[in-house]
Amino acid sequence: MGLPFLVRWVLAVSSAVLLAGLVEFGVAQQQIVDRGLQDSLRNYGALSEQLEEALAANSDPAIRDAAIAAELDHIKHGYGTVYAGLFAADGRLFAEAGKEPGRTRADPERLAEVASTGTAAVETEELADHDASVDAYEFFIPVSAPGATLILNIDQHPDIISELVADQRQRGLLGLLVAVLCAIPLSYMLGGRTLHLRQLRAQREADEDALTGLASRRPFRPALESALTRGAATPVTLALLDLDNFKRINDRLGHSYGDRVLTGFADSFAELRASDTAFRLGGDEFAVILPGLDEYGAAEALERVRTALLGRFTGVTFSAGIASSTVADPAALQELWERADAALYEAKRRGRRQSVTFGSMAAGHTVSAEKIEALTALVADNSPITVAFQPIWDLRRGVVLAHEALLRLPTDSPISGPQEAFELAERLGLAAALDARARREVLTAVKARRWDGLLFMNIHPDALTHLDIDALTAELAAAGLEPEDVVLEVTEQAGLDHAEPIRTLTRAHERGFRLALDDMGRSNAGLRALTLVRFDIIKIDGEVIARLGKDPLIGGHRGCGHDLCRAERGVGCRRRHRGTPDALNPAAARTQRHRTAARTGRTGLSAGPAGAAAGRTQHPPPRPG
Repeated sequence: MGLPFLVRWVLAVSSAVLLAGLVEFGVAQQQIVDRGLQDSLRNYGALSEQLEEALAANSDPAIRDAAIAAELDHIKHGYGTVYAGLFAADGRLFAEAGKEPGRTRADPERLAEVASTGTAAVETEELADHDASVDAYEFFIPVSAPGATLILNIDQHPDIISELVADQRQRGLLGLLVAVLCAIPLSYMLGGRTLHLRQLRAQREADEDALTGLASRRPFRPALESALTRGAATPVTLALLDLDNFKRINDRLGHSYGDRVLTGFADSFAELRASDTAFRLGGDEFAVILPGLDEYGAAEALERVRTALLGRFTGVTFSAGIASSTVADPAALQELWERADAALYEAKRRGRRQSVTFGSMAAGHTVSAEKIEALTALVADNSPITVAFQPIWDLRRGVVLAHEALLRLPTDSPISGPQEAFELAERLGLAAALDARARREVLTAVKARRWDGLLFMNIHPDALTHLDIDALTAELAAAGLEPEDVVLEVTEQAGLDHAEPIRTLTRAHERGFRLALDDMGRSNAGLRALTLVRFDIIKIDGEVIARLGKDPLIGGHRGCGHDLCRAERGVGCRRRHRGTPDALNPAAARTQRHRTAARTGRTGLSAGPAGAAAGRTQHPPPRPG
């Protein structure tokens, strides 16, 4: 969340004033040093005039030398002077006062320069003083003497200048403190308050959805984290909601009416408790955090919302997925989100217009965090998958016509097998990604062996809509296969009553892939698909075959089954058998129970589901009959 605005404002203003004060102090300090040195030069220049008078006096040399010594001693005891010496331009010493041990004579070149220019000068030198460095100042003052120009060399104690600087530092710090105390309220009154109000308004706009007035996506995650932290001893429930067929509402009735529906939906959340918080995550996606309620209590609350929404807009409803973090089954934020999202997916799969709890969805099929992590590792290529190839036999000729790719998960995986993996992937919206991983592993296995015959590859319904046929063709080429070598197998539940899957299958057929329709007879979608797509292979569901002629409810379909067998150039029914993976013995294969299937088109191949085929959930393999 960061620091509050006022705290940040105070820090910003204080920092700016202090920085400006420090810069000003640095400049002022140098000015004080320069001004102090100039003052010392003027004072020493005045004292040198008295020394000139002593040098010009027409008296006894002894008296004159005594007068010079007295003047030097007078200079030495004023203005912090520690040494005063009178030198000739060539460096010869005439007299001195305050001689210090270890002091070197003045630089003859410097003395000659001052004598020639007749201008006083000052130099700074660094001295060691009790393990610290201090600046000492050395002055050169030209002194007129009969017949020559002498140089007055003076060393001044560093405390003279440093005391001036220290005094100015104290006054400067006091001034900075006063400036900060005055600048903060003045700046806030002159502009900071307006900026603060704008910042509050911008934050409020970022945290609030402009259309519905609900909280937006930005504060959702922090709010959920806070609820999970506070509610460690009580349940915290998350509900994810989607308006059903909202795109159709927008397309048919216009976006203005769609906005009214969204606003009405938001108003319907008034049926919730004051402690419950609703969020609009974007579009027609909403979320509700319900602290203190379990899944069933949350489901009852959402039914009140559903009733309120129907009262505002007849026929408009929503799907919801509900998941709870409880003391007995705590869930972290990401896991709780995934559970609610899986429940929402299940609600849509069941036909929408309902709320599904994760607990009811997982009844009899536990979805633990360990299984979710294992599935995530499968999708991300962080867990191994092995591939087996189940042969498809022509029992009349005793030859293998094709192989179907089957998946095998690691033996230590918490997921029982490929069927559970794809069921869980469907709930978590990862089925298409898992299907893509399965295809990659199958083609890798194909490339590593000498391949002969057709390859059956199952495509999961969730992957069919967005399957890139061109990319799949390139992957096959890398494995040494052509589209004509591959049979893409889909189930009757693969959304064949929608346009996009039909377009994908048509595109695949045009590129040379053979197509197989599995589980024919479980619904009516397959019958409609037969009028839109040319399938090379049709696999009639075993339950339908078993009940033909026995169940009066489907007795009328017997003729349909025979018609299917006679379709496409009058080819009749055939029985084909799928053996155990990599089996090569036709005699052993004949001891297995076979399933009857109808074929159309070119290949003359058919096979019922056995095991979990790559990319789709299948039934267990047939056992010896």
